[in-house]
Amino acid sequence: MANNYKGNGGLLWRIVHNQTTLYVQGIIHLGHEDFYPLATEIEKAYESADVILPEINVIKPDVNEEEINKLALFHEGTTLDEVVSVEYIQKLSDIFDAQGLSLKKFNKYQPWYIESLLGAFVREKSEVAPEYGVDLYFLKRASNDGKEIIELETVEDQYNVFSGYSIDTQVQMLEHTIQTYEQQADWINQLGYNWIHSNSNSGREALIKIVSNDLERADGEYQKEMNDTRNMNMVNKLDKLLQSNSGKTYFVIVGCGHTVIKPSLPSELEEKGYNVERVY
Repeated sequence: MANNYKGNGGLLWRIVHNQTTLYVQGIIHLGHEDFYPLATEIEKAYESADVILPEINVIKPDVNEEEINKLALFHEGTTLDEVVSVEYIQKLSDIFDAQGLSLKKFNKYQPWYIESLLGAFVREKSEVAPEYGVDLYFLKRASNDGKEIIELETVEDQYNVFSGYSIDTQVQMLEHTIQTYEQQADWINQLGYNWIHSNSNSGREALIKIVSNDLERADGEYQKEMNDTRNMNMVNKLDKLLQSNSGKTYFVIVGCGHTVIKPSLPSELEEKGYNVERVY
């Protein structure tokens, strides 16, 4: 039975510094057609903005496939079946077979890249999809409305994070995904459901639990690099914008984990002395 994806969304904060206003909107990168339009407060925040700041501009991502492939491949002759147990290799092979693919063709690829392929398989089975992603929803409008778009990160930054994990961490992440593969589509559906209902306490708490569980599926290196370090880098950029006193209104759209898992964007902006107001 499909979830009810009609709702308002949530996770919106506002920071005002002199004449400059910054909205921080926690989003998900997937979505459902029933999501839209979002809450009036969120839609108005977007409409008031001069500049939209996504993690990356998913409409025009600057992707260098050759560079990504270099990052994805093992170096020095190591292979996937040397670092992942026989049990998990067999389970992984079965998953690839079901997709009409041969795992043997991917034996030179690192675990993080294999896990990203599993994520793509799971998204195909879920009720929510990237074409209805909340960031894409706003970026398409921003493009049509002629609003300035400034990326907080680059595709290269993100892939450097994924490929930068130790092999042990990568294997932990991959094995967790293989072990829970059959539940993953349901988890993504729940993520979508809880995000669109995140203005209620129950929806918000359930959303935080899903995001926390994801960050805890490997050792501390995963959360530190995926959430904490990236958040600090983004906060430093937002601090500069606020201090520039441009008088503009900025609308930040980042994955919801960056807004609810400390050190989060709202918590770190508070640490810097800003008054961070929860709007919705």
